[in-house]
Amino acid sequence: MTIADILAKAQKRRLRTEMEVFLAYLLGVGRLDLIAHGEDEVPVEKLADLQKGWAKIEDGVPVAYLTGQKEFYGLDFYVDERVLVPRGETERLVEWILALAVERSDIKRVLEVGTGCGAIAVALKKTKPELDVVAMEVSEEALEVANKNVVQHGVDVRLIQSDLLEDMPDEGFDVLVANLPYIGEEENNFISENVEKHEPHVALFGGEDGLRLYSRMFEQVAERRKNCELNHRGNFRWIMGEIGFTQGEGISELAEELLPGYECEVREDYQGLTRYFVLSV
Repeated sequence: MTIADILAKAQKRRLRTEMEVFLAYLLGVGRLDLIAHGEDEVPVEKLADLQKGWAKIEDGVPVAYLTGQKEFYGLDFYVDERVLVPRGETERLVEWILALAVERSDIKRVLEVGTGCGAIAVALKKTKPELDVVAMEVSEEALEVANKNVVQHGVDVRLIQSDLLEDMPDEGFDVLVANLPYIGEEENNFISENVEKHEPHVALFGGEDGLRLYSRMFEQVAERRKNCELNHRGNFRWIMGEIGFTQGEGISELAEELLPGYECEVREDYQGLTRYFVLSV
């Protein structure tokens, strides 16, 4: 069977992109090489792995779990079933923090909550090494993946196991960034069947309306603000995160209720969908 035959079959199943990524990984070539050598036969010794991979892709398994890698912000990250596959939309959070750090010389310390595979934290530190970046995660298994990526990229990111901000270091941070589970179990349940079937639920679901974890985090921030002066030891000048496209109003109401004094801006992704919030004080 030739490479072109396989990709044509994948095209009919609407799986060409996934199969290109997997086949390039399987053959140890670039995706452009697949086109240039479309008439080449797939080596016999690769056919069994190809068949297994095809079956998993058809079942909806993310191709990143099959290859063990996913690109994020121009960097390759190790991923497996213990973590959510990082999405391109999340790169906007990295962009905004880096822009803040360029614009303001006093942006020096960033705390990430719910780091997963460590993509945000590592991308920040790799791009701007002078930032002090701490990343926290409740899942011990996810932290193992994050540590693998920290080591792989040779960055000095401190990893801490913590349920949201419970074990946050008693230090001052300028920016708090979070991409917490925001899929609602009843409301705002905008999740594809394949994602729900194969990616870790602990990284997907955030209570009845999807905002339970953000609500808890805001409460923790508010509690810390009671015992410290503004912008000092435990306060954050910026808090930003990713949400679902139907949750802009809900996150604004939570911020107004739990974090008075912060200005809440809801931002859109490149498709014009409400996907992020930025709180500033």
